[in-house]
Amino acid sequence: MGDTREMSSDIPPQICKTLKQLVSGDNENFEIAYHNPNKKGEGFSGEVIFVTLKDKKTNKELNVIVKQSFRDQAIRDWAPIRDMYMNEIYFYSKVWPTLDKFQEQIPIKYRFQKIPKCLTTASNDDFEYLVIENLKFQNFLNHDKKLPLDKDYYELIFKEYGKFHALSFAYKALHPEEYVDLVEGLTNLYVEIITNETFQKTMKYSYESCIESLQPGVDDAVIEKLQPYLQNYLNLILEIFECKTKYSVITHGDCWSSNMMFKYDESKKVTDVRFLDFQLARPTSPCCDLSYCFYSGASREVLKDLDYYLQIYHDSLSETLKQFGCDSGKLYPLQELKKDWKIFCKFGLNMALMVWKVKFIYDDEVKTATDIENGEFDKMFQGGYDKDGYNKAIKDLVNHFHENGFL
Repeated sequence: MGDTREMSSDIPPQICKTLKQLVSGDNENFEIAYHNPNKKGEGFSGEVIFVTLKDKKTNKELNVIVKQSFRDQAIRDWAPIRDMYMNEIYFYSKVWPTLDKFQEQIPIKYRFQKIPKCLTTASNDDFEYLVIENLKFQNFLNHDKKLPLDKDYYELIFKEYGKFHALSFAYKALHPEEYVDLVEGLTNLYVEIITNETFQKTMKYSYESCIESLQPGVDDAVIEKLQPYLQNYLNLILEIFECKTKYSVITHGDCWSSNMMFKYDESKKVTDVRFLDFQLARPTSPCCDLSYCFYSGASREVLKDLDYYLQIYHDSLSETLKQFGCDSGKLYPLQELKKDWKIFCKFGLNMALMVWKVKFIYDDEVKTATDIENGEFDKMFQGGYDKDGYNKAIKDLVNHFHENGFL
């Protein structure tokens, strides 16, 4: 667990009070200690604090993370911090309990159970936080963000996304009015984010870096296809972020590998996954989750087998829907999934261009919102980076798009 220290002076009093109430009401016989703070750059909208709660009378321990928003007003004015936290609080307090209760009618082996428990949430005008179980004490680990995800990861992830999205499809089909009410509480923060000047600069910088990673005389056809994206990126991105489909579900929203944790067997083979961070959850095409996840982490070998992973996803979706008495052939046929992919995969491309840059920024070049002076927050994404690693990943990605006619 590493070094532990008394925590009361490091987090706001209201969080200390909340933590103590989780295990014991006896403040005189209670310890709060923190350990292993999150790595710099891993908290875009706030801080993540790892906490051990211990009842000194019973020696009972509870290991949690406290996810708390930035309180600095300049940061809160720059990004929709409050909206992001309120979206996640709504997901944990309303959306997930509703869907989880709904799936009690089907056998356990078909249920989606890959979300960490949220123990409590709170908010006021200038501060929000969530307390979530610490999965590291259940032997879940973070994947090295600089390494691509291989076949075993994507087989597991696409299968579980199939179960997760099936809950929305089934709930919408069987309880349409309740579903409408449920999703009304979620905010499409991507539409808000696209108006942010920092995001716009970052997206332009991402396209410039993407084109620079390609070789004139060799990659001319791909460069030509990408030029309209650089020249008209704002309108194209807004069109993608606002795109509607009748095959809409409640999505995870921010599904790159750093928002997942994995468990492994003795041979280091991945066996389980948990999905984290639902601040950007929203109703949209399932392909937004799938393409974002796929394109922000897949190697060239995995990219070649897109249809294989879409089939895994659809088989899982179909099997789960069947347990509710629903037919995927009516709710989301495979051919419609593939049609949607051609549209919404561009969302995955846009997010992947930024994510791959973040993945390859050198550790000593990483900046957070609290490091930025004079409000120049776009500098968060412009540190020194491993250009060879980035160029290879991006070249594989855009060649995949070109070869499949997705650009």
